[in-house]
Amino acid sequence: MAGAFLVRRSGTPGSGFVLGMRASRIVQHAIAYILIAVFLAIALMPLAWMFSGAFKTLEQMRITFPIQWIPNPVTLQNFADGWQERNWLLNLRNTLMLAVFVGVPTITTCTLAAYAFARMRFPGSEFLMFLNISLMLIPDFVTMVPRYVMMARMGWIGTWLPAVVPSMLALNPAMVFVLRQFFRAIPNELSEAARLDGSNELGIYWRVILPLSKPILALQIVLITSWAWNDLLFPLLYLKDKSMQTLTLAMMGFIGIRGDTRWGQMMAMSVLVSLPMMVLSYYGQRYFTEGFTLSGIKG
Repeated sequence: MAGAFLVRRSGTPGSGFVLGMRASRIVQHAIAYILIAVFLAIALMPLAWMFSGAFKTLEQMRITFPIQWIPNPVTLQNFADGWQERNWLLNLRNTLMLAVFVGVPTITTCTLAAYAFARMRFPGSEFLMFLNISLMLIPDFVTMVPRYVMMARMGWIGTWLPAVVPSMLALNPAMVFVLRQFFRAIPNELSEAARLDGSNELGIYWRVILPLSKPILALQIVLITSWAWNDLLFPLLYLKDKSMQTLTLAMMGFIGIRGDTRWGQMMAMSVLVSLPMMVLSYYGQRYFTEGFTLSGIKG
């Protein structure tokens, strides 16, 4: 039978058995799940070490063989000492401000640019889109020094302007490209119906396109928030004042000059700093799948 687990080989009797189609699929799935489990365990190993180290004493954190994954005894002193080291609420406020100052103007300008590329026809639109895609190939480190020199000459170092002004210019080519792909997947009949009702292009953008683009917009909000939460280079270059330090800069305070790093406190505060992003990623995972899937419907 076609669905049998074992099928006798053609030929002489007793020549052996081969796996049937159903059993072959089960074996393939089992191998795939095993490989996924192995790679997932390797990827989660640093995270497990962080959670384990947060509850260990300094003596327990010394690397021994076999590695002691479970703290014995468990201590919460790292959390208490780490919390007293910095004004974490101030650092949290600065991180959220960075996310807002970058996220709001970036999403506003990138959605407008993507709408123009996806729904409006004007001379040079395809060439401009080609240039936008070309910008995706340029690493940020290539333009890091020229941008810093430009910001320094304008006197913007130590202010929020290096985060706000570039974000108002749709300087996120990847976001423009993804949003354009998503907008092109929305049926043109909806826009035509809105035009018949007397709506202009801005009204179509606001009343038709944006309400239908909630998955991709939610995805971009999650990505921008994650960037602001984890980025170290931008605050290190432009936010010089201690009152403007973000969470990542505050975490650097645990690294000693001569190797006297306070590992227990660093691990403890890393757990607290990581938890909000873990929760956000968990509840935003469906937007990742839905946003990336729908953005590729049309080429």
